[in-house]
Amino acid sequence: MTFIQTDTFLLRGYDCDATGRLSIPALMNMMQESANRNALDYGIGIADLAMQGVGWMLMRFRLRMHQYPTYGQTIRVVTYPTSVEKYFIYRDFQVLADDGTLLADASSTWLVFSIESRTMIPLPGFIRQLHVPPAIRPLPKLPSKPNFLTHALPYTAAGQVEVGWFSIDQNQHVNNVAYVQWLLENVGDDWLQTREIAEIDLVYRSESHWHDQLRLSHATETANQLLHRIEQAETGKEVLLARSTWR
Repeated sequence: MTFIQTDTFLLRGYDCDATGRLSIPALMNMMQESANRNALDYGIGIADLAMQGVGWMLMRFRLRMHQYPTYGQTIRVVTYPTSVEKYFIYRDFQVLADDGTLLADASSTWLVFSIESRTMIPLPGFIRQLHVPPAIRPLPKLPSKPNFLTHALPYTAAGQVEVGWFSIDQNQHVNNVAYVQWLLENVGDDWLQTREIAEIDLVYRSESHWHDQLRLSHATETANQLLHRIEQAETGKEVLLARSTWR
């Protein structure tokens, strides 16, 4: 069987930023919730994988914001798998207004890791047998190494955070949305107060865990684009690299 997940969300005050627009972290949490529900229907939810000694890990995510909904509006989040390979499963998202207007879309790449060794493994057979919905129009697959990874730009320190308990998910590592909130909080007042995110492209490189100390930095790529880096403060190991595009 194939499943397309559709969830309806009423935008509450805590979903919105200081301008009354839906915040990027809140939207990503909604997307993650819809993805979890879709995975449950397919029998590949977090608990299903844990029984096999494995867990999900997000490797790539790109979100494009076409139009921001605001406080009190109702939106629909639609998600479905688009392709399954030996090591990766791909998933798309659409965010729709009541009248069907496309507010945002996103594409993502997921892998599976061994809970015991915390290393990437091939997708188990019960995942690779998954059938994607017919008649969908997948977004292009995200490159595993986008071009911004090779840009040699000077990065500026933007802050440091200690991973707290409430940033940890059921896979015992930092939830992917927590990283996005941290990097956006540290871009600078002018960017946050006078602009909005048009697109954010994320590469998740490694796990981090409770009490880890993470160092944040960013670089100006163009007048409308920033590059972001989150790394382990003690070792310098990269945890996340990203590009944000603003308007």
